[in-house]
Amino acid sequence: MNTEKNSPFDVFTLPQRLHADPGRIALARRRQAALWRGEKPDAWPILLSAPLLPDQEEIPNPDYAAAFQDADLMLSGQVRGVCGVFNARADGTPSIRVNFGTGVSLACVGLEQDIFPDKMPWLRQHLTKAQIARLTPDDLQPRGSFARGLEVTRRYREVMGDSLGIFCMDTQGPLDLAHLMLGDDFFYELHDDPPFVHHLLELCLELGIRTHAWLKEAGGEGRNVQHHSGVLYAENMGIRICEDTTAILGPEQIETFALPYTARLARHFGGAWVHYCGRNDALTRGILAIPDVRGINFGHIPGHEQDHPFDQDMEWVAAAGKVYFGGWPRLPEENGADHLRRLHRWARQGALLPQADVCLGADGFATAAEARDFWYAL
Repeated sequence: MNTEKNSPFDVFTLPQRLHADPGRIALARRRQAALWRGEKPDAWPILLSAPLLPDQEEIPNPDYAAAFQDADLMLSGQVRGVCGVFNARADGTPSIRVNFGTGVSLACVGLEQDIFPDKMPWLRQHLTKAQIARLTPDDLQPRGSFARGLEVTRRYREVMGDSLGIFCMDTQGPLDLAHLMLGDDFFYELHDDPPFVHHLLELCLELGIRTHAWLKEAGGEGRNVQHHSGVLYAENMGIRICEDTTAILGPEQIETFALPYTARLARHFGGAWVHYCGRNDALTRGILAIPDVRGINFGHIPGHEQDHPFDQDMEWVAAAGKVYFGGWPRLPEENGADHLRRLHRWARQGALLPQADVCLGADGFATAAEARDFWYAL
């Protein structure tokens, strides 16, 4: 993959096209950092996005395959994606990443993903049980697409300087990595050979530690500090952990095979927040009980947006002294103002950092500025 400028578009114009307000970004960082530390900021932060400006519309928006093959095209698409965060002048802290897919860490053991123009890369290669049984931590080295991702991360820094944050590639969590490495045979081994599964999870924990450390070094980010998801910033936790495979396991399997490794990975980087898609109350409660987990995020599955009981989940988050980061769907009868009022009840308890773009549009606020000012006045 080419990591040099290969497109007629001049990526060195990107920092100017951000139209950044450094003072506003510094304020957003202070507010978010205080929230994640359990302190009260001068205003409860809200995350919003606004339309692109004319010169931002000129930034290339490549498909997945083109971006994967050309570092500067990927950089352009990533920057285009966060210009709206700059434009909203709310409390998002814009950041970008090398978007090589959920399986990129497995390139460190020789597994590579398939690439598609219309969807994210996907890992269909796996190691056998016998191959995994022979693996040691010394076998976990930057290679293939992961090594290229480090190069592209350095290219991002060369072009963008300190104009925005650069966060880690999609690194997943120990159990998700274990599932990716072995494939669906992983579920049989949970029952048939727990000692082997623990060997695999120890390897994946080490893989998580090493890949995060390599990426944070390449991106110039401190061990206990992080930008993430285009909007998030914290100074008392270094990483995000994904538990999407964990979400389909039962309580005993979660307790035995997932949470101990998640806790160790979070501790290594001074804290973490955790994402998973779907609903698994045992997983939610287990995550919230980990001392070094600072917060949680749910992926609301289309068609099941209301499956999570908002007030119950937020009560759990608040009682645990954590932060929920992300958006909540609007209720069918809610307008934008009612939606923000519902979210603000928990934000003012220090338990919610809301991505609130659903308050805009039909039956909502006309602009991000209107929504932002309404929020601050609550």
